[in-house]
Amino acid sequence: MDNAKKYRILIIDDDKVFLETMCTILRMEGFDVHDAETAESGFEAMVNVRPDLVMLDINLPDKNGFEVLTSIKNSKNFSNMPVVLITGDTAVLVDQAFEKGADDCFFKPINPKEIIARIMKILEQYEN
Repeated sequence: MDNAKKYRILIIDDDKVFLETMCTILRMEGFDVHDAETAESGFEAMVNVRPDLVMLDINLPDKNGFEVLTSIKNSKNFSNMPVVLITGDTAVLVDQAFEKGADDCFFKPINPKEIIARIMKILEQYEN
């Protein structure tokens, strides 16, 4: 990864094992990673951290990820922020995710190399 720009990524997911694993993988790649386990703490982190990209679980304890995605995309401060949805539910309608403004959708279990490549592609698109 180009170290000239250290991208900030916020992961909002209530699965502690997944969260720790993703944080470790992304930090090893040079990303500045922040995490939250609820939608509420995720919004607080967005305000404080101003991430370059948000990875958002669809099934959160306090809110549905689609609702959070809609709130992000309707916010004047965060509407242009790339959001990637994460889920372990293969029945999730991916087209619904894209219709609501998601930039990508990852299914658990994840392939680290694939996710890093897809995240970099999204980040590079938003820079241009």
